[in-house]
Amino acid sequence: MEKIKGFSRAEFIIYGVFCAAGAAILLPSLKLGLGEKGDLGPGFLPFVAGLCVLVSGALLAILNLMKRGKASPSADLGKIDRIGLLRSGGILVNFAVWPLLVGIIGYLLSTFLISLGLAKAVGYKDWRWPILLSVMITVGIWVIFGVLFHLDLPSGFSF
Repeated sequence: MEKIKGFSRAEFIIYGVFCAAGAAILLPSLKLGLGEKGDLGPGFLPFVAGLCVLVSGALLAILNLMKRGKASPSADLGKIDRIGLLRSGGILVNFAVWPLLVGIIGYLLSTFLISLGLAKAVGYKDWRWPILLSVMITVGIWVIFGVLFHLDLPSGFSF
């Protein structure tokens, strides 16, 4: 595949699309309004999402330029085996089940269980690190949205 200053053509197109999409989301979301500390505006979530996409695209491009002379890990990819399909399916199932669980068992418990399921789906062998990671994700998101932004997180029917 043809290289463009350290990028393959496909990588160049993908990073460019990421950066363009992220940048295109920022201005309209600012026009919607970001809101205030206790009252988030309708543009806050699209702004954060656009910023994440823009920064991710730029960082991926920079990292690829820094590894210019090294072999690309994507060059060694072959066919997806059974383990890869099971992991991908596990990740998709976790993302599909999370909105259903939030209404039933509440935000905190469902986020903990889905984070744990995702950690195991991506290949963590031990239980100690996935549990610690899940607790950190759940508490971190709760602090950001529940404490700092004072949003009412779903508590489910059982709480």
